[in-house]
Amino acid sequence: MKKVVVGVLVFSFFLLAGCSSIDRHGLLAAGYSTEYVDGYVDGYSAGCHMAGHPFYEFVRDVGRYEQDRQYSKGWNDGFTIARTDYAAVW
Repeated sequence: MKKVVVGVLVFSFFLLAGCSSIDRHGLLAAGYSTEYVDGYVDGYSAGCHMAGHPFYEFVRDVGRYEQDRQYSKGWNDGFTIARTDYAAVW
Protein backbone atom coordinates (compact mmCIF):
# COMPACT_ATOMS: atom_id res chain seq x y z
CA MET A 1 0.00 0.00 0.00
CA LYS A 2 2.81 2.39 0.87
CA LYS A 3 4.38 1.87 -2.57
CA VAL A 4 1.08 2.74 -4.25
CA VAL A 5 0.77 5.99 -2.29
CA VAL A 6 4.35 6.96 -3.11
CA GLY A 7 3.76 6.11 -6.77
CA VAL A 8 0.65 8.27 -6.91
CA LEU A 9 2.45 11.18 -5.27
CA VAL A 10 5.39 10.94 -7.68
CA PHE A 11 3.05 10.69 -10.67
CA SER A 12 1.05 13.70 -9.45
CA PHE A 13 4.20 15.76 -9.02
CA PHE A 14 5.36 15.10 -12.57
CA LEU A 15 1.90 15.65 -13.97
CA LEU A 16 1.61 19.05 -12.35
CA ALA A 17 5.23 20.06 -12.87
CA GLY A 18 5.03 19.63 -16.63
CA CYS A 19 3.24 22.90 -17.19
CA SER A 20 3.85 25.58 -14.65
CA SER A 21 1.88 28.74 -14.15
CA ILE A 22 2.75 31.75 -16.25
CA ASP A 23 4.16 34.92 -14.72
CA ARG A 24 2.09 37.43 -16.69
CA HIS A 25 3.47 40.37 -14.70
CA GLY A 26 7.02 39.18 -15.29
CA LEU A 27 6.50 39.10 -19.05
CA LEU A 28 5.00 42.59 -19.01
CA ALA A 29 7.85 43.85 -16.81
CA ALA A 30 10.33 42.35 -19.26
CA GLY A 31 8.93 44.67 -21.93
CA TYR A 32 6.59 42.38 -23.86
CA SER A 33 3.44 44.02 -25.19
CA THR A 34 0.06 43.26 -23.66
CA GLU A 35 -1.03 41.68 -26.95
CA TYR A 36 2.02 39.38 -26.99
CA VAL A 37 1.48 38.38 -23.34
CA ASP A 38 -2.23 37.68 -23.95
CA GLY A 39 -1.27 35.41 -26.84
CA TYR A 40 1.52 33.76 -24.86
CA VAL A 41 -0.79 32.92 -21.96
CA ASP A 42 -3.44 31.50 -24.30
CA GLY A 43 -0.86 29.57 -26.34
CA TYR A 44 0.77 28.15 -23.23
CA SER A 45 -2.59 26.90 -21.98
CA ALA A 46 -3.36 25.37 -25.38
CA GLY A 47 0.07 23.72 -25.58
CA CYS A 48 -0.31 22.13 -22.15
CA HIS A 49 -3.77 20.91 -23.10
CA MET A 50 -2.54 19.41 -26.37
CA ALA A 51 0.34 17.70 -24.57
CA GLY A 52 -2.22 16.01 -22.33
CA HIS A 53 -2.24 18.11 -19.19
CA PRO A 54 -5.67 17.63 -17.60
CA PHE A 55 -5.93 21.06 -15.94
CA TYR A 56 -5.40 23.30 -18.97
CA GLU A 57 -7.83 24.21 -21.76
CA PHE A 58 -7.22 24.87 -25.43
CA VAL A 59 -7.53 28.64 -25.75
CA ARG A 60 -7.09 30.75 -28.87
CA ASP A 61 -8.89 33.92 -29.80
CA VAL A 62 -9.22 33.18 -33.52
CA GLY A 63 -10.04 36.75 -34.51
CA ARG A 64 -7.01 38.15 -32.68
CA TYR A 65 -4.79 35.30 -33.88
CA GLU A 66 -5.62 36.10 -37.50
CA GLN A 67 -5.44 39.90 -37.21
CA ASP A 68 -2.98 40.74 -34.43
CA ARG A 69 0.63 39.83 -35.21
CA GLN A 70 1.77 40.29 -31.61
CA TYR A 71 -0.99 38.03 -30.27
CA SER A 72 -0.27 35.32 -32.84
CA LYS A 73 3.50 35.51 -32.20
CA GLY A 74 2.90 35.23 -28.45
CA TRP A 75 0.43 32.39 -28.96
CA ASN A 76 2.86 30.42 -31.11
CA ASP A 77 5.71 30.99 -28.65
CA GLY A 78 3.61 29.99 -25.64
CA PHE A 79 2.25 26.92 -27.41
CA THR A 80 5.74 25.72 -28.37
CA ILE A 81 7.24 26.34 -24.93
CA ALA A 82 4.37 24.56 -23.15
CA ARG A 83 4.63 21.47 -25.31
CA THR A 84 8.40 21.40 -24.79
CA ASP A 85 8.05 21.86 -21.01
CA TYR A 86 5.45 19.14 -20.69
CA ALA A 87 7.23 16.69 -23.02
CA ALA A 88 10.47 17.11 -21.05
CA VAL A 89 8.79 15.73 -17.94
CA TRP A 90 7.55 12.63 -19.74
